[in-house]
Amino acid sequence: MNLSEIQAKGIAKFLTAPGLVPDKIKMHITEVEPGSRSHGAHTHAGTEAFYMLEGNATVEVEDERYSLEANQVAVIDATRPHGIFNRGATKMRYIVIVAQ
Repeated sequence: MNLSEIQAKGIAKFLTAPGLVPDKIKMHITEVEPGSRSHGAHTHAGTEAFYMLEGNATVEVEDERYSLEANQVAVIDATRPHGIFNRGATKMRYIVIVAQ
């Protein structure tokens, strides 16, 4: 099997088998400053996971709120309105994985 290198935000090297990425799974690393969010509530196809690398997050899914810290994960139905907010005093870093 030949692996191909693709670009993904925040990832130095991303190797994948043909046909797997980005067709079935997408991932990137996001950094968000304290008191900020990377974007507003949104929806899209698939299942999305937020894996916290550092910082303190509030994951928002419709009207529900969940706290996450380093080495914690939330997996959500991405067809529901969702977002993530840095509730901490330091930069927040997390991995986003979207499977379709």
